Amino acid sequence: MVEATRLAPRRRRDGSLGLMGHVIADYPTPAAVRDMIKVMVASGVEVIEIQIPFSEPMADGPLFLAANHAALASGVDYAACLALMAEATRLYPEVNFVFMSYLNVVYRRGYARFVQEATASGASGVIIPDLPIEQARELDEAGRRCGFANVRLVAPNAEDERVREQAAGATGLVYAVARAGVTGAPSQFAGSSASIGALVERIRTYTEVPVAVGFGVRTPEDIQRLRSVADLAIVGTASLACYRDSGLQGYEQFWRALARATH
Repeated sequence: MVEATRLAPRRRRDGSLGLMGHVIADYPTPAAVRDMIKVMVASGVEVIEIQIPFSEPMADGPLFLAANHAALASGVDYAACLALMAEATRLYPEVNFVFMSYLNVVYRRGYARFVQEATASGASGVIIPDLPIEQARELDEAGRRCGFANVRLVAPNAEDERVREQAAGATGLVYAVARAGVTGAPSQFAGSSASIGALVERIRTYTEVPVAVGFGVRTPEDIQRLRSVADLAIVGTASLACYRDSGLQGYEQFWRALARATH
């Protein structure tokens, strides 16, 4: 039996949907990212990823790629990420915060040390898109000792045995990838909701933890189509693009519209 973690968004039993958001640490500025987090919390977002900037974010599309490079160029480092996480978890204890990172960052710190530092900052878990399950044992073991989740991603084209391997030992939640490719490109949820639902059901065959759907979730209509399908909808690129194009006021309207669509 998988041990409980501190990342525990509820499984949906009422047809509603939770929201999961994403920011890149201290991007576009330290003040701006704090405003963005505040808006998400006020909109009822249940889980927020804080991405540790990395030079080669292979799962991310052009907007996030450019944002990662800009954050690094402005001097955002690992210490700044820990500081942002500590501040956010102190201000908003009702929200589950997780780190999103690529493996190189975590590997260089050492798995046990990273888990210790991330947990001390208040993080409930981490998402590492390029960490194969075959190499995840050390991180999993370090996390279980302190209730820190290693959030696993399940691809839409995964064979049943691979889904079982990913989901059976999952803690916190499972990240169901809505489509192949990188973040940012729109997914056609109107045409693919059945296949997404099938993927979520395959995952739920092997785990009781919540299932979140991401990659291409952009609009209130996407949210409505994911209700009664998943437990959480992950919105990342679309929210950053909204902030870039419409500023904080538009960003607030964006998240309020998504929140209204969850019920």
